[in-house]
Amino acid sequence: MNRFKQRGRHGGACLLLWACLANVASATEPPISAVAFAPDGKSVIAVSQSGLHVFGWPELDRQRTIKISALNLHCAAFSPDGKHLAVGGGNPSEDGIVEVFSWPAGEPLTKFDDHDDSVRSVAWLDDTRLLTASIDREIKLWDLETKAKPVLTFKGHSRSVDAVCLLKDGKTLVSAGVDQSVRVWDLESAKLIRSLNQHTKPVHALALRPAEVELPMVASASGDRTIRLWQPTIGRMVRYVRLDAEPLNIAWLGDGSRIVACCVDGRVRIVDADEVKVVQTLTAIEGWAYALAVHPSDGSIMVGGSDGQVRRVVVRVPKENPPSTAS
Repeated sequence: MNRFKQRGRHGGACLLLWACLANVASATEPPISAVAFAPDGKSVIAVSQSGLHVFGWPELDRQRTIKISALNLHCAAFSPDGKHLAVGGGNPSEDGIVEVFSWPAGEPLTKFDDHDDSVRSVAWLDDTRLLTASIDREIKLWDLETKAKPVLTFKGHSRSVDAVCLLKDGKTLVSAGVDQSVRVWDLESAKLIRSLNQHTKPVHALALRPAEVELPMVASASGDRTIRLWQPTIGRMVRYVRLDAEPLNIAWLGDGSRIVACCVDGRVRIVDADEVKVVQTLTAIEGWAYALAVHPSDGSIMVGGSDGQVRRVVVRVPKENPPSTAS
């Protein structure tokens, strides 16, 4: 499934928060499919069919381009210790490739190419092990130290797997994709624990809530225009919100009280996770916004999308909430 072919409409209210848009840069003509902040927060990477580009932060001045062997890039993630960068993509219907680079040097270290179709998502289990999800319907676990075949292969999705998310217990994996399901796996055995099927269209993205008051919570974004909140360890959908435009990617802000979603109308929507309502809609880019990342400390968001656009969006919570205008 190609997210770049999806459509949507825009809309939404603007309450409680304020934001300013700043520092626009155009990376290249192909759409930006993924963005990620370097561990020190001083640079940000953006990937597309033209390669991997590194920008300074917050000025968004292009610093360098790192050569990648895969023709189509879909995802990127830094290892927990910040020493490695994994970039996934491949050649459609032929092979899926994940390349691992040293950071900040950007030197190639190893390549994994056992997938039969493009890699759509990558997540680090720890500093040396990573998971990859592919259009070939499989999820694979790799170990940098062995550099051999996959350690484990997770099979069960009936169509492309577009998102993976790891719980903090280090034992549970959550995945989602074009088959409209959110699936929960045991990481040690690669066995499916449960499948959650409330979405009615493909699921594009997953994000783990940073603060766990009780049970872990994962948000999912789908082509059905909903963001749904799950407690995957007990198989429960807690609540959901329907947006005015299809969300293509999501992330949690700050303490986990709000979710930010980038959508097909080029806008960013801020969702109150407890009240499950959109509290602000921001214009980010022209066209479709496919990718976003939250800066580790400065309260800003990186958004990427159509025509190679990347934009910095700064979001702040006011010191005092304005009076409610609701009747």
